[in-house]
Order: sequence, then structure tokens, then C-alpha cells
Amino acid sequence: MKRSLWRYAVLCIIGLMLVPACGWAAEVVLYSSNPPELLDMVSQGFEKKTGIKVSTVRLGTGEAMKRIAAEKNKPLCDVFWSGDVAVLDNAKQYFLPYKSREARALPKNYIEKEGRWTSSNAHVMVIMYNKSLVREPEKPKAWKDLFLPKWKGKVVIANPEKSGSAYAQVYGIYKLYGWDGLKKLIDNAKILDSSSLIYKGVAGGEYPIGVTMEYAAYRYVAGGSKDVGIVYAADGAIVAPEGAAVILNSPHPQEAKKFFDYLISKPVQEEVFEKFYRRPARTDAKTIAGLPALKKIRVLKKFDPLEANVLEKDILKQWKEIVLSR
Repeated sequence: MKRSLWRYAVLCIIGLMLVPACGWAAEVVLYSSNPPELLDMVSQGFEKKTGIKVSTVRLGTGEAMKRIAAEKNKPLCDVFWSGDVAVLDNAKQYFLPYKSREARALPKNYIEKEGRWTSSNAHVMVIMYNKSLVREPEKPKAWKDLFLPKWKGKVVIANPEKSGSAYAQVYGIYKLYGWDGLKKLIDNAKILDSSSLIYKGVAGGEYPIGVTMEYAAYRYVAGGSKDVGIVYAADGAIVAPEGAAVILNSPHPQEAKKFFDYLISKPVQEEVFEKFYRRPARTDAKTIAGLPALKKIRVLKKFDPLEANVLEKDILKQWKEIVLSR
């Protein structure tokens, strides 16, 4: 009888141990503004490696920050990826201080001092031109070339009041040439409401020249386009980091940290670069064929994403005044 009771007790314990494993699946809830194809690749890779399911909610960075703020007392999200680090810095009170071991391969200023956000990738801003509309010897070679009278009405830029990447471009040119340079750019440029209108318009021959992101322009080159050309400005390419963060008091904190580590790991960063042309924030990641290594590009050293955040209201206010007065 005692032996039967003992066996029953053991079976009960084993049963209790198995119930969570069978009845509950580990999960990470991700808010992200990234393209569905990129999210699927990373989510499926993580699930295959760890067995942890990723539930993705795709929405714009601004909308995600509003939702995270609204959910602060009872978060529904575990990880946010990816947005301009200036935007993340404004919302850092909602993020968990977490310094991933993978972050050791990042520049120091690519990690918030308490680890509340970490850069996942970096956007290189480029001058994109249409070779059918701009002869090769005449193409602009620097940001200041966009101020020349011959390009009046032929340059397109996105509205920095509506686009984080456009604001990074405006801030970078401001650091190089001040308000005088920005006034000259505004005088020459057509300002469009969306960043996607820039690269689509230049690639389609609607506009000769656009200021855009490297990955967006290079997709056309990699896809076989003979009309798209890319210029890394000789007076300093603007490199703007984007980041990710673990949500404070998230529903799945341990799974969130595992996903975060996976996201900024070298193999994943290199895969994202190879398939989607988004440069890793890591300094040890290899460069894909067709694009120059970052160390071979003259980068604007004056670009400071946190200063850009501090100055944003003043720069955008002045920008709007110049646009309205032209």
C-alpha cells in the first residue's frame, strides 16, 4: 500500500511539472515599426532557436510610444524595436535598465547610460540620384552641393516634422552649415510628407535627387536598377542610430531579455544587413558585398543623437518659420 501511495505521489509531481510545459507556451510581445518581412525573419529565427513564440504588433514609432506610455501601469508589450534613439530617450522612463552582454560590441554612445535603450542598427543618410536625369559628372558630391542654384526645384527631402530620419538629416546639415545652409537647402528643395516618397520618387524618375537612407536607395541597386545612384557626402555622411528597449515591468521579462540579446547578436545583425541592407550598430559585423564598410565612409563626427533630441523643438520651430516665409 505504501509503495502504491509513493508511486501515486511521484506521478502527481511529474504531472504537475508537465502541465505548465504542455499548457503554457513562453512568449514575447514585440511592438515594432519595421517591415513585416524583417519582423517575420527575426521572430521565426528566435522561435526556432529558443522555442519562445514572438507575437508582433506592427505600428509606427510615435504610435508605439503613445501606447507604451498609456500601458505603463500594466504593460502589454515586452520589447520595442526600432526607432530613432532620440525618440526612445524621450520615453526612457518606460524602459527597463538592461545592459545586454551583446552590447559590448557597440560604441559607448549607442547605449543609454543606464541601458534603458540600445542601438540595434544605424541609418546612413545618402544623396540618391536618378542617372537618367543627372549626368554622372554633374552629380552632387557633398551636402553643400545641394545648395547650388542649378539644383533649385530638383532636390526632394522629407518633412522633418513628420519623419525622424528627415529630422536626423536636417540636424546633420545644421551641424555642418548652420541656418545659412538649411535656408539654402529649403530654397532649393521640394519638401514631401513621407520618407518613402523620396526614394520611390527618385527611383521612378519623378525627381532627379533626393536625401534618403542608404538601405532604401540600395534596395533598388540590389534589385538590378540601372537608374539609381548613391552618393556618400564628402563633407560627412550622417549616421543616425536606431534602437530597441525592454519594457519596464513587462509581462514576460526573462523572455524579453533573451529576445533582446538575440536581436543585437552578431549573426542576427549580419543577417538583417545581408537581406534588408540595414547597417548593424555593432562594430564587429561584416559588410555585405556592394556597400562600403562604414570605416571607409567619411562620417560626420559632429552628429550627436542626444543633442539632436535636446535641440529638436527649436530646430523644427525655426525650420517651419523658414519654410512658411519662402
